[in-house]
Amino acid sequence: MTREDFSEIGHTGGKVTFTIVCNEDGHLQYKIGYSHSSRLPASLVGIYAHPDGFACGNIVMGGIGDPWNPPPFPNCIAVMMASDSQGKFGHECPNCKKHFRSESIPSRFPLTCPYCGVRVDSYHFLTPPQKSYISHYIESLHAAIYEAEPGSTREVVIDMDVLADSISDESRPDFYYTSIAQQTEFRCSACNSYNDIRGRYGYCSSCGWRNAAELQRVALEKIRERLVSGELSPSDVVKQSVSEFDSTARNYVDQLITRVPMKESRKNQLRGLLFHNLDKFEKLLANCLDIDLLHGMSANRTFVKKMFCRRHVYEHDGGVATQRYVEKSGDVDLAKGDLIRETAENAHKLIDCLNRMISTFESDFQELFEPEAFCIEIENERRKRVRMRNA
Repeated sequence: MTREDFSEIGHTGGKVTFTIVCNEDGHLQYKIGYSHSSRLPASLVGIYAHPDGFACGNIVMGGIGDPWNPPPFPNCIAVMMASDSQGKFGHECPNCKKHFRSESIPSRFPLTCPYCGVRVDSYHFLTPPQKSYISHYIESLHAAIYEAEPGSTREVVIDMDVLADSISDESRPDFYYTSIAQQTEFRCSACNSYNDIRGRYGYCSSCGWRNAAELQRVALEKIRERLVSGELSPSDVVKQSVSEFDSTARNYVDQLITRVPMKESRKNQLRGLLFHNLDKFEKLLANCLDIDLLHGMSANRTFVKKMFCRRHVYEHDGGVATQRYVEKSGDVDLAKGDLIRETAENAHKLIDCLNRMISTFESDFQELFEPEAFCIEIENERRKRVRMRNA
């Protein structure tokens, strides 16, 4: 199903009911209930709110009979928050202010911003309308308690069903929260969590694993399929594959420049890095960041260097070997002026090498920015159970 970038996704609906009981002596008790009757997907989370109306903690909602975690402050109020109509939640990064979506507002682990990488408790990622909803929720409860009379029982309802069915831009209250579809949906290769982000590359909001290497692997596999089907020539495969690697490696380097403290001169060196120049970028990454992209690939180093040089010839010289190519590539089988006849075998081998190189980059990068282990362990256990069932 196609969707429009940055389109609004409405609230799933549901009702929050406050039941306030005031006995004859004026002693008050209240209960908070939630109901959902729509056919739309829905997910429910709990947030602790300070009596003054702002979020201050996450509620770990276990199974039936499991006690919740204690609130961070006395007299905190449990706020029930429902998802959008696709069962997802919108978030706004407290650091870079960008919007993204995930499957929950998690209580057992922090959220990671897909864009800037900041990682804090998930309630810090509430959007302005979600914060308004919490404020309205607390105000509604306080008003109902204030108006309670001795010997009375009263119900106050926040009916998101009515709002979801009748909402318009003109009538929209500030506490009606929605989410905004972004541009790229992906499942994290490490923890399988859903993410919806602006742009193409980003961190998994659950575990913090960056998606760049996985996107390259998927892209190169599609290129390989087009080679096998005859849709792409081997030389076109070389051009597209190296271009994909260049884009992916550049994305990792941009993150390193942004997130690793370093002198401006070092940043400028990395900004000017050309990833089709194997000798230069291999040395610079190793010296600056202890990242060895060709780790364990000494037997393929000469081949990779030759194919990177060929990519330049295919891109800029019509596939005809230049003197520069002969000198730089180490290709002893060609002379200046020869037409390079690329082979499918070379194209397949190049794809394998590029995937191995980016996997090394991915591993070293995530060693610098450790992912959230909890999410990955849960996913590994799930995969283990699936393997055992299928064995």
